[in-house]
Amino acid sequence: MSDSGMNGVEKHGSNKVTRRVANPGKATVLALGKAFPSQVVPQENLVEGFLRDTKCDDPFIKEKLEHLCKTTTVKTRYTVLSREILNKYPELTAEGSATIRQRLEIANEAVVEMALEASLSCIKEWGRPVGDITHIVYVSSSEIRLPGGDLYLSAKLGLRNDVNRVMLYFLGCYGGVTGLRVAKDIAENNPGSRVLLTTSETTILGFRPPNKARPYDLVG
Repeated sequence: MSDSGMNGVEKHGSNKVTRRVANPGKATVLALGKAFPSQVVPQENLVEGFLRDTKCDDPFIKEKLEHLCKTTTVKTRYTVLSREILNKYPELTAEGSATIRQRLEIANEAVVEMALEASLSCIKEWGRPVGDITHIVYVSSSEIRLPGGDLYLSAKLGLRNDVNRVMLYFLGCYGGVTGLRVAKDIAENNPGSRVLLTTSETTILGFRPPNKARPYDLVG
């Protein structure tokens, strides 16, 4: 959540409520929120689970994936993909199957739900009503639909009908930073504005069954 005229801090009473104080013309981050998928995969369970769910018994693939897991610093993974989803869409683990529609059915809903949870957490920390939000910047490289997730998120949050929406699709790894730049520009050029920036991603679009010819897929 960013603001066009807030900076510094102001403390109230013994309960240590912290507020930002005005610094006109400068964009400031006023609150942060985050959300994760409900599926939690400890790193030590990743190889066994992936090979089981994709029905792969290739020792080459297992060795490659184990090596990747040992050299990464990631200890816990939060993922949209679950056994329930694979049971519903078994074609996701079948080599050569056409699965774009199924992936989008999963991703479109998942990214908006994570964006909603993170936004609600941010707004709660901000401490102001959602009706005070004037702009929303929505960033995702995991969703493909029109109207986009910015409209769905606005509706779920109950934002005003005249809220200004910016949708940034398929910017990849630099999407979040681009979103910050856009939110900063909006805030500093629209005095009194309150900008909600949300980014939400899932790797479901890049999930593929293991294949010796594509060992690099294991990274995704």
